[in-house]
Amino acid sequence: MQQLLADGSSLEGICRTLRLDRSTVRRFARATSIDELLVNATNRASILDPYTAHLHQRWNDGCRDSTQLHQEIQAMGFPGSIQTTRRYLRPFKSTAAAPAAPREAPRPRRIVRWIMTNPGNLPAEDALALKEIRAGCPELDAVTQHVRDFATMLRDLTGSDLPAWMERVEHDDLPALHSLVNGLRRDQDAVIAGLSSSWSSGQVEGQNTRVKRIKRDGYGRANFDLLRTRILQRS
Repeated sequence: MQQLLADGSSLEGICRTLRLDRSTVRRFARATSIDELLVNATNRASILDPYTAHLHQRWNDGCRDSTQLHQEIQAMGFPGSIQTTRRYLRPFKSTAAAPAAPREAPRPRRIVRWIMTNPGNLPAEDALALKEIRAGCPELDAVTQHVRDFATMLRDLTGSDLPAWMERVEHDDLPALHSLVNGLRRDQDAVIAGLSSSWSSGQVEGQNTRVKRIKRDGYGRANFDLLRTRILQRS
């Protein structure tokens, strides 16, 4: 795949040549090393994840019988086979004690929600989790700060701060946000005006959504005259 890319083939062309899904081709094309692909392949969620803490604790308590441990987690709701349990416990047999159970990583969508939420409205547990994640990832820490600064401009209608915000973003190695800044610069005056005015198109968008809903309700059963009447009657 990398050779095809080096030869100038497009992602679509590689998909056709290798008969692979576009997402698979894109993942391999973006990878910088085989280690990156292996990490993605081995860190997937498992049906055993909710029960690993119990297995680690019982193993360290002295219970080394995989059959008994499997029966215990089965009673807790584990739906998998005993082979799954045995494969997980196999590395522990060469150590004196099982390592600490790995902490379940939050899903990316949940982290995005934490970042997009006003810090004052974020539960303490979520705020602590986000703080730990930011401490371990400087890039995500920078993104979080930029997103919250932009949200402050939206809330306080301080569009005059936009040029300084864009400069701060450009000083960080964040290509995705650089693309956003480039788009904002193409219509910077309008963006600043939008961030400074208390007026919005929310009412217009709401009416558009209402008209679309009425249209869908009558699809295949009503004509334009009835649609017009229903819209005017604000049904």
